[in-house]
Amino acid sequence: MSISKCNSFFGRGGWTWASRVAKVAAVALLAGCATTVPARVTTFQQWPADAAGATWKFDTPAAQRDSLEYREYADMIRSGIGPTGMVEAQAGKPARFTVSFSYGVEPVQVRVERPAYDPFYGPWGPWGYGWGGFGYRGRGGMGFAWGPPYPPTWTSTTVDASRASLRVEIRDARQNGQKVYESTAVSTGSGDSIPQVMPYLVRAIFDRFPDTNGQVRDVTYEVEQRR
Repeated sequence: MSISKCNSFFGRGGWTWASRVAKVAAVALLAGCATTVPARVTTFQQWPADAAGATWKFDTPAAQRDSLEYREYADMIRSGIGPTGMVEAQAGKPARFTVSFSYGVEPVQVRVERPAYDPFYGPWGPWGYGWGGFGYRGRGGMGFAWGPPYPPTWTSTTVDASRASLRVEIRDARQNGQKVYESTAVSTGSGDSIPQVMPYLVRAIFDRFPDTNGQVRDVTYEVEQRR
């Protein structure tokens, strides 16, 4: 389901209570309707103090050297490294830091709360006037009925989802190739499209680079809608 369709879908009715909105957001995320991308970032680092201005290069696995997908993600990471102050080494030139990354997606199952029946129609049809007043009978024919509509009941259920991940590692030649940085960003949602979520995983890793050693943090990014 596209974001524009999701906005239209969730725009029906008068669901304005904060608790309901929170639950709808959780359901939307796993229904492919999310307008945000959440990620959990775990970082470990022993970043040298004299890294500013130092050169770096990719350590590309032989199996990935002809991969167009890998190159696309490498460009994203290159953009993420730019603001750190390091400079990419020219082709064929030595560099102090080597950067490697890996990525993937795996199917998972997660538990979510969702309405036990259609919250937009309920027992009487759709309504948009909140508690009290009139309730419009959209399915049962024209007419109005006094009294508040029943709120939807919620049930916990297991749904299929996917978990996309990106891991970035950096090694320092001045420390005999020792690893000085490693960070993993993970996002769980519907679908299995790594290209769509990868820009946000890269942002999650580099937004606070090099971050605090042993830091685990949750971030959320607004989805950039394509016109």
